Parts: sequence; structure tokens; C-alpha cells
Amino acid sequence: MGYKRFKRILSVYLDQSEYEKLMENYKATIYKSKASYLRKLVLGQPVAVIYRNRSLDDFIETAVKLRKDLKILLGKETFTTIEKEELKRKMTIIEENLIKIVTPCNHK
Repeated sequence: MGYKRFKRILSVYLDQSEYEKLMENYKATIYKSKASYLRKLVLGQPVAVIYRNRSLDDFIETAVKLRKDLKILLGKETFTTIEKEELKRKMTIIEENLIKIVTPCNHK
């Protein structure tokens, strides 16, 4: 699909709060350019919006931090070999479960 050649320019003046609201809404969409997003709005066409699950995002962030902390602990000499292997096994289980949780959420 080739690029369209646009023949008209539309200028719109916004105050700061209107512009901030527009940018906030734009950032929640799939569009790479503001022009594409604005064209859809002006023409009354449906706009594709990305929905983010804040609690899932927070959980993933916490789980990633926990994983990093556990890796640091594994590097220390305070654990026996058996304890280290058990910790590694549990980390693998946590990672597998995280993938099971996140994968279906990313396909929505």
C-alpha cells in the first residue's frame, strides 16, 4: 500500500490543557503519528486504543524486581549447594507461572 498524497492542511489552536488531554489520549492509541490519530478523529472514524491493566503491570514490575533480588542472593556464598539448587528451581517455577499469567493478557 503506497502513501497517500495529502493536499490540504488543517490547523487547530488548543490551549495547554486541551493539548495535554489530546496527547494523553493519543499516547493510549496504536498510532505512530499524531497526524494519523487526528485524521481518524476529524473524520469520525473508530480509533484503536490500547488498554493497559495497571494492576498486572504493577505485579509484573514487582515480580521482575523479586527475580533480580533472588539472582543476587544466588550469587552470594551464604547458601549451600542444595539450597541454591532449590532456589533456582523455585525461580524457574515463578518464571513459568509469570509467563502463563502474562501471555493471555497480551493477546487481548
